[in-house]
Amino acid sequence: FTAFSSLSFISSLFIIIQCKVNAYSCQTKSGQRLFRIFSRQFLFFTSNQQQIDNPPCVFCHGAVVCSAMDEVRRKLELIDRQLASRGLHERIISTCPLVFAAVGLIAGIVVQHIFDMPVSIWLVLLGLLAAMTIPAFFIRRVSSVSRYVTAYLALSCFVCLGAIRLTEYGRPEANDIRNLVPDERRLATIRGRIVTEPYVSKYPDWKFARFKPSDPTTSFYLKVDEVETIAGWAKVTGTVRVQVDEPVLDLNAGDEIQAYCWLERFGPPTNPGQFNTAEYLARKNVYIAASVESRSGIELLQKASATSSFVKIKRKLRQTVTQALLDSPYPQDQNQSLLQALVLGYRADIDSKTYIAFRKTGLLHFVCLSGTNFGIVISIIWWLCKTAGMMKPARAVVCIIAAILFLLVIPPNAPAFRAGIISFVFCASFLFRRRPNFVNSLSLAAIILLLIRPTELFEPSWQLSFAAVLGLLLFCERTHFFLHEKITGIFWFIKAPVSNPFYQIAARPGPYILRLLSTCITAWLATTGISLYHFYTINWLTSLWTAVVSPLIAIVSVIGYLKLVIALFLPTAA
Repeated sequence: FTAFSSLSFISSLFIIIQCKVNAYSCQTKSGQRLFRIFSRQFLFFTSNQQQIDNPPCVFCHGAVVCSAMDEVRRKLELIDRQLASRGLHERIISTCPLVFAAVGLIAGIVVQHIFDMPVSIWLVLLGLLAAMTIPAFFIRRVSSVSRYVTAYLALSCFVCLGAIRLTEYGRPEANDIRNLVPDERRLATIRGRIVTEPYVSKYPDWKFARFKPSDPTTSFYLKVDEVETIAGWAKVTGTVRVQVDEPVLDLNAGDEIQAYCWLERFGPPTNPGQFNTAEYLARKNVYIAASVESRSGIELLQKASATSSFVKIKRKLRQTVTQALLDSPYPQDQNQSLLQALVLGYRADIDSKTYIAFRKTGLLHFVCLSGTNFGIVISIIWWLCKTAGMMKPARAVVCIIAAILFLLVIPPNAPAFRAGIISFVFCASFLFRRRPNFVNSLSLAAIILLLIRPTELFEPSWQLSFAAVLGLLLFCERTHFFLHEKITGIFWFIKAPVSNPFYQIAARPGPYILRLLSTCITAWLATTGISLYHFYTINWLTSLWTAVVSPLIAIVSVIGYLKLVIALFLPTAA
């Protein structure tokens, strides 16, 4: 026992020193927590050794042991005082300063959306605040108060920046097509480039189908370049939403077309609670609708392959990936359509019954590509690179390339771009030898997306995506330990035998089933308010259904992505 205690003394002392270095140099909670654990282990072994054998010292004298024990206690008290003295503001400034920039940008967009103030006021405020922020930034190490001043000055600067960006995003050019179309409907001939893939809408199951049968229609967005006038073709800008009253199967994104159509503005909703199409499309800077009676009203001027190499590469990548996943260029049945939606995020081919079932159960996020898909892809690529013997920086470069290719294949949306930016930051941390902070990465993703399109802040998909991730980062661990404490504190659970399967699930904080349930509950709580505001309904069992379905969806996704990776090198084996 003396030899064992001596060995434990040496190992614990070594781990204490290592954790002490982590706690004071990295300032991480994990290092401080480990320091406490192994320090108490050190105290336990040294005290037991002295009580059993009662020698003057473990190695030399008893005074040395007491001095070491006092030193450990002093270090523990110092860490506790440091943790207690660090407030919320100081922790945010030290670990995730981009939170101030993201909050300021969001606040500026909201304030400008409500009050619609002149941009000149925001420019003057931005100049004054920037002039105050620069000297405060350079003297922040002299005074502790200057750190707080710098952080809030930066927040105020981003408030002005958000207001300016929203104003400039919604400002039309002089020759914008929205300025040329009056309130009444007008016949016109326009030319432009298709910017989205044409989508064929079918209405077999809509509520009034038996009273008013409707034929399939095709819709897409067209970036207008020219409009025919009395004097000839005139240059214009802007985007219109084109709707053709029949299926169109021979047009693709990037095609240059000429359309003979009716141009009109989107009107307000006609019934209370009806979806406001005009407001929704205005957030995308689309104010004009173009109605085409048939496919013969559209003339193809130039195919996309001859106009844009980027569109050609993107379409080729999608065709290659779809062929590798489904063994066919298009889904042949509903099983393949669902697989394509789960793995690649394309849900246009899912039938209405399946879509409604996902929506009613609150599982619609599984067919919308999100961070889970990116996590699976990056994990598979990382594991393959590690198996091949590559170092971490090389693995990070390969994962960044894989994330870029994945973004080109999947449909563009806020959750996908958010997950992509976080993946880039995570991989870049290995290149610059930095420890990633996921709250900081989430803030960076919000800043980039809002600077590109500030009106996305008001989209339900953007709000649900960022709220769910932020809730998981802040409260998932606390929810997990709360459930663990409540379950283990029940009387019948305390008396349950150790062999009980339920005891094995909840006895420790680590089991995956309890952690999965905690994750689902946290995400549901974080997004419930947003769902009620936008959709007027929630499903109380969504977290339970998500916990049940998640392992199955994960297995399908992993197999699908592995098949895609293998198909690149061994098509026959895939």
